[in-house]
Amino acid sequence: MQSTTSNSRAVRAKEAAAFLGIGKSTFWRWVKEGRIPKGISLSSRATVWRVEELEHFLNRCAAGKEGRA
Repeated sequence: MQSTTSNSRAVRAKEAAAFLGIGKSTFWRWVKEGRIPKGISLSSRATVWRVEELEHFLNRCAAGKEGRA
């Protein structure tokens, strides 16, 4: 059996935006600009992002490798 950690879970755009501390429209703009990974498309209207990828994005921002604004 595979163990599950909090990093292996996936979240929808609303929760991902809240996790990053930004609004949903900013989140989608950053996805469009390529700042945030595209996510995993589950259907034509459902996309999820892995929390570990969002944490990696935050770490890059904290290290000054990615602008936040």
